Amino acid sequence: MSNDNLVIQAKNFGHSRGILIDFGNPLGIGQEGIVWKTNRETAVKVFDRIGNFDREVACYLKLKERDVYEIAGFTVPRLIDFDSEFHVVEMSIVAPPYLLDFGKSWMSRPNYTAEQWEEYEDEKSSLFDGNWELVQSALYALKKYGIWYIDPNPNNINCEKHPLAVKAK
Repeated sequence: MSNDNLVIQAKNFGHSRGILIDFGNPLGIGQEGIVWKTNRETAVKVFDRIGNFDREVACYLKLKERDVYEIAGFTVPRLIDFDSEFHVVEMSIVAPPYLLDFGKSWMSRPNYTAEQWEEYEDEKSSLFDGNWELVQSALYALKKYGIWYIDPNPNNINCEKHPLAVKAK
């Protein structure tokens, strides 16, 4: 889907809710879609892929139903609203340390061999400048809620300002 179509979906969502969206300064652009700030001091994420939208909503609903907005010292955005027609999620804006972006998460264990999982962890651990154990604690905590988070990267799990974070050299 083109960015133009994502903008149209966001506009339709905003219009249906009486929300103004700041299209001039996206908070994030990624494989799943685009995130913009609103006049309600929230963020709207418009999804390019329906499966990712469905997974993200399922994760946020599970966390919301359990009143979970912090995982292992990382703030998790609060689900404010979502729309299945426009594939939009509205959430609170969070500051570091945070854990966000559940579009590639699974509500059941992904089917990986032990060897594949070890390779995956080796690859991901190198992204976090000595903070992989901290990230692992968050991933393990999510599993307690039945969420398998499979896209840990510094854009999604920000260790900055976490009290246990190792400072980059």
